Amino acid sequence: MSPSSDSLLGDLPLGRSSVAALCYHNIGGNGMPEQAFRAQMAWLAGRNARTLRLDELRMIADGAAVAEITGGRPAVLLTFDDGFRDLLTRVAPVLREHGFCATVFAVPNRMRPDNEPGEEDEIVADKAHEAWLLRGDRRAWLSWGELCALVDEGVLEAGSHSASHVKLPISAPVPGPAPDHWAYAPWRTQEGGQTSVPRLAPDTAHPLWLEKSGRLESPQEFKVRLEENLRSSRAALETRLGRPARALAWPWGEWSEEGRQAALNAGFDQLFTLRRGAFGSGADATRIPRLEVRRGRKASWFHSRLHIYTRHGLARLYSAARL
Repeated sequence: MSPSSDSLLGDLPLGRSSVAALCYHNIGGNGMPEQAFRAQMAWLAGRNARTLRLDELRMIADGAAVAEITGGRPAVLLTFDDGFRDLLTRVAPVLREHGFCATVFAVPNRMRPDNEPGEEDEIVADKAHEAWLLRGDRRAWLSWGELCALVDEGVLEAGSHSASHVKLPISAPVPGPAPDHWAYAPWRTQEGGQTSVPRLAPDTAHPLWLEKSGRLESPQEFKVRLEENLRSSRAALETRLGRPARALAWPWGEWSEEGRQAALNAGFDQLFTLRRGAFGSGADATRIPRLEVRRGRKASWFHSRLHIYTRHGLARLYSAARL
């Protein structure tokens, strides 16, 4: 896209028939640069966008028109996975500046105790996850007290990103080096050097390998384990925050039909994916599409996607063509 066409697109009004749900992780570090994030939020504010809360998204799923909920303004849902501390240090100030709100999908076992120091510098997500996995280091995450304060202020709402957000074995170990991913860190650091490594996958999306039995979990075993995982994450959030937590974002955006049913049984009624799609009146709240905003995306990409995903018909056509 040429600079002139990007300028023209940036000046056009956004649509009003579909919710553009955006997914971020960390801001700065290896995530979206802070200045780019600030520019994106300023651009949305300049287009008169309205950031939605989860109860408003429920009303749209129940049949309300997007424009009815927003008073005719474009609708955007801002979401942040993992619950990194830059929500306090870098994101919240920008949200306050524009009168925006966002949803964080938190991982209870990553939340920092209030008496432990938190990270002030930019966060590199992969290194933060690895530090937690190897040393229990939670500096990169919000503390419970910090999350409660942001939720009480109304800047954030909170949902679940599962109880633990890990990848676990789905096969017996096979010879070979560990892939370069933080989830494999325990195998890269084992004494004597790595000799064999199992295949890993999100523990919320796949049956796990039962080493003692030499087999994968059955579909029923998987469903029971996942339901317990999700119930515990919901209970932790509701106990700490003192309010309902009925929204879940699947780790890595991966899920199965058995997992969807387990999530419903655990009390969640909004399930967020990373799949493309439109979200307008009457949309399926158990398959909510989100657009992941990654580092390196230019302003032209951001502007064009917001124009697409705030228009229901165009979003459906575009998503179908991209599958």
